[in-house]
Amino acid sequence: MSEEFADAFGDDEQSPAGGHSHAEPEPELVYSSAVEFFADLLAQSYVREVNEGAAYAWCPEWYKHPEALIRMEAIWRAWEHLRLEPALGVSTWWLNHADPHMRVLMDKEGPFKKCAYDGHKTPARDRAALPHKTPEAGIFD
Repeated sequence: MSEEFADAFGDDEQSPAGGHSHAEPEPELVYSSAVEFFADLLAQSYVREVNEGAAYAWCPEWYKHPEALIRMEAIWRAWEHLRLEPALGVSTWWLNHADPHMRVLMDKEGPFKKCAYDGHKTPARDRAALPHKTPEAGIFD
């Protein structure tokens, strides 16, 4: 995953100082990254006409879009967790994770709006992120 999004998923959390964790060990991941997950599983699961007048947009270099990268990371991590739930895990993943994120990503007005079927188009610098101003001191205290 991109370094800029590592904090969003709490990857740097440590166990309590001096304490020993008695929790069960984390299960082994099936995929080593969101990119591997996408290429091996998700891309094969979504068969759609994209771009060039289709109802859906997609960028073959989706990982160059910050929104797509963090959403794909979320989809992958949810899949790795929910795949272990025997009854409803995969259905829950489709309904609550994959489909909602993919609807946003593939929307014609979404992050891939300017991309073509065969290539990535870098967004204009002035449109690279939502506008933001730092709040005044004390507003959230």
